[in-house]
Amino acid sequence: MTYKCIVVGYDGSDASRIAVNRALELARTLKARMVIATVVPPPTVFLGELLVPEVIDTSSMEEEAHKRLKAIIAELGQGDVAVEEAVLMGDPADEIVGFAESNNCDLIVVGRRGKGGLERLILGSVSSKIVSISHNVDVLVVETGSKEERPGKPAGRT
Repeated sequence: MTYKCIVVGYDGSDASRIAVNRALELARTLKARMVIATVVPPPTVFLGELLVPEVIDTSSMEEEAHKRLKAIIAELGQGDVAVEEAVLMGDPADEIVGFAESNNCDLIVVGRRGKGGLERLILGSVSSKIVSISHNVDVLVVETGSKEERPGKPAGRT
């Protein structure tokens, strides 16, 4: 199968940098366009506290996300690959899958930090959720932890 549009999730972590580089290699090889997507989580409201609208204004977070994307795109030196950026708002897995589906992208690339079982159970895993909810778009999970950190089974479908 040839991929024409690759979406890669980026959160500034080492794992996501490795995923971006892998996606760029694929995009270059396949002559596909590439979208680097970052997700700004919705503001958290604490019970019992009143928040004025200025406190939950997300424009500064979105602006910072755009700066982070522009910086990684400048670092890439993508050459002949068309690289776009997307700043999304909400749950990272839901937003990345929704973006890929609504923009006719056919591959999602995400890094996986190699969290241990308990940490993954408590904190969840964006890559695992993307694999489980993406029914129309293929997913490539790039393992980035050491072999000691990795579970002994594949991360998900590719």
